[in-house]
Amino acid sequence: MCIFVCTWVSTLLALPTSTKMSTNGSKEEMKVMDDKKVLTDTVKIKTISIVDSIKNKLIEETENYIFRRFPRASKKVPTSIVENGLEHDIDIMFMMAQTKVETCFGTAGAGRETSRRSLFGVANRRYASYEKAIEDYIAILKKSYLTKGRTEKHLMNKYTTTRGGRYASDPKYEVSLRAAYSEINKMTNIKKLQNEYLMYKNQEEL
Repeated sequence: MCIFVCTWVSTLLALPTSTKMSTNGSKEEMKVMDDKKVLTDTVKIKTISIVDSIKNKLIEETENYIFRRFPRASKKVPTSIVENGLEHDIDIMFMMAQTKVETCFGTAGAGRETSRRSLFGVANRRYASYEKAIEDYIAILKKSYLTKGRTEKHLMNKYTTTRGGRYASDPKYEVSLRAAYSEINKMTNIKKLQNEYLMYKNQEEL
């Protein structure tokens, strides 16, 4: 699919911007420009279609992983994790690994609907919905942890703020997080799909 789209784009760019014509030159030039616009719009439509398809596959892959292991998890959790991960460019598997370690995707502890719906174990916070819990978690990540060039990979080795404050008191927290991440990576195609999504999304925005 990528070869097809990229070849098409190359053909589009190779079209001449002007032609050597006589009195009808301006009409021919306008036709060339119109043809370019049609091709550009068609490429964008196809790219958008690919992006939407990959997003749907990501949601399906996330649902399959979660519900096979935690059938009592809320149906809203996989979709919200994927959508927010894509919107904010957060590693979806990292988010999954952390909520698995903290609350088993909302089926245990503070993550339960009968408790605080705190999917990621954020202390002293009660959420009206799982969507709000995920949005707040991402805001916390971006404000306090994913700063100064640090990535999710850094956090899996040392999950601290820039001031050294730990996300969790458990000294082996990062070990558990890496184990969960590795298991999700082995059992799903989420990493591959998210990388493909980002590639086509970047093409769409060109």
